[in-house]
Amino acid sequence: MTIENRELAPGTKLAARYKGVGHSAEVMETEEGIRYRLEDGREFKSLSSAGSALMGGNACNGWRFWSLAGDKPAQGTEAKAPRKPSRRKASPGKDLIQRMDDGRYFCNACMEAFDVADDREPSECPQGHKAGELATV
Repeated sequence: MTIENRELAPGTKLAARYKGVGHSAEVMETEEGIRYRLEDGREFKSLSSAGSALMGGNACNGWRFWSLAGDKPAQGTEAKAPRKPSRRKASPGKDLIQRMDDGRYFCNACMEAFDVADDREPSECPQGHKAGELATV
């Protein structure tokens, strides 16, 4: 859950999940001021930079990434189920490589038109897509 009160007292425990892995941090008072210490000992001036470090350098809104320990994880940081690969339905009767009215051929996979020497029927497009396979939409 997003941290609403931005006046975090030293000793406050924070939690986050990124790519299914739980992380923790603690608010620390140092000589330089408030710092956010990760479980591995690294300290950061902001929650955003602490979150970014866990995300491999990706930009991060720390107030949304972190939650107070014991609260629900911050919105959008929960581990999400992996997406299934997109399966597109084949177009019935539509070959992957088709002859166009101008005599060239068109590959429905790479969406490119191409010429064929000697006006012969191509077995594949220049990108390697095979003739006779069904096009996907």
